[in-house]
Amino acid sequence: MNKGIAKKATVITIALFLLGGSVFADSHKPNSKKGKHGHGKGFTYNKRSADSKADIGTAGYQLMGDWVFRGTDKAVKVEFDRDGTMEIKWHQGFDSETEWEGFWMATDTEITFTVKTKETETWINGAKKEVRENINATWKIQYSITDDTLTLTGSDLPKELANLQLSRTGRWH
Repeated sequence: MNKGIAKKATVITIALFLLGGSVFADSHKPNSKKGKHGHGKGFTYNKRSADSKADIGTAGYQLMGDWVFRGTDKAVKVEFDRDGTMEIKWHQGFDSETEWEGFWMATDTEITFTVKTKETETWINGAKKEVRENINATWKIQYSITDDTLTLTGSDLPKELANLQLSRTGRWH
């Protein structure tokens, strides 16, 4: 009878050991997620806890999604993501692209964009040059939304992006 109890105790101990190991297997991983952009560059997104919701502000929900401006000499795309990340991409013809990445939150009239990186790509005579900078800047951007048009203003924006009217239905590229 003691052998039967010993076997059961051994089986239970092994099962608990294996179960406990699988529960704690991922505990060493950080609480951030790595994302990949279409161009293959890694960007550390949301450094907040994976369990917490991004603090985009209650007004921010009307901003979420992609907004596009397409002109004759430039195209601009602004992405407001649910996880609190934001990107602004600015194409200047076929020769240049600048992208700012970071985090955002909003009130009813102002977006606070915490810019973390700036990446500039230029093409000269078929050769591509890429410059990536770590930035720690905060842009205060005033905005208004009328129907499906987003207007951005503010002195913190680069002059090429100021006073843009972006559309939800615009075409990118």
